[in-house]
Amino acid sequence: MISPTVSIVLIVLASALLSVGCASSSEAEGHRAEAPPEIEAWMQRLTVDHAYDPKTGFIVAREVIELPAILRDGPSLREVIAKGQETGLAVIVFATADRCAPCQQYKKDAMNDPAVIERLSRADILATHVEVDRESDAAAAYLGSTAIPMTYLIRDGAVVSELRGQRSVSQLQAWLDESF
Repeated sequence: MISPTVSIVLIVLASALLSVGCASSSEAEGHRAEAPPEIEAWMQRLTVDHAYDPKTGFIVAREVIELPAILRDGPSLREVIAKGQETGLAVIVFATADRCAPCQQYKKDAMNDPAVIERLSRADILATHVEVDRESDAAAAYLGSTAIPMTYLIRDGAVVSELRGQRSVSQLQAWLDESF
């Protein structure tokens, strides 16, 4: 026979386990923290899987979009800056982070667009990508910032133009047109 004290302890433990199970199942069903209205409006425009983190105020990516080969397989930030200075070619740098949902949307839409990729493949442009969480020292040293998402134009080792935030294909194309 179980003592009344042991019975109470078992009931409390069972209740605790059930409440933990309910909390995790509601998250698995897509429940997410409430975001402020201005952030909620921004989140509704994103098509990449994401969630709001109330502790940081960030819109966090739940998926990572692959970079196009020209950026994924290209030279590092340090290498492309050095090559740009050596050759006099302009350098385009895309700064993103895997944790950032707007960054993933930028990769999905503009950075992976065939016309943008073709444009970045031109002989007068060197293009690269920096993941600021993995290369924060290089981003700070060469770009002066670890802000994301950002696109930079560098000539002779110096940032001469910035395109702040997630942009559409047409916005990125217009900025590239102005820059070249």
